[in-house]
Amino acid sequence: MNKTDLTRRLARATHTTDAQAADYLDQALLSILKRWKHGETAIWPGLGVFERNEPKTKPTPKTKEAS
Repeated sequence: MNKTDLTRRLARATHTTDAQAADYLDQALLSILKRWKHGETAIWPGLGVFERNEPKTKPTPKTKEAS
């Protein structure tokens, strides 16, 4: 499912226009991204938990210590 499909389904379910539904989706995504930026987890009841996965550090070849 792509954004257009999701937007259409949301519009039908909420009795709004496709443009309004797209705005709702954009706001939801922005809310998740803002939380991630501040290192927080975004919890959406009925939808799930969105956690930011931090990249794992790899040992440097010379020192074998984490960078």
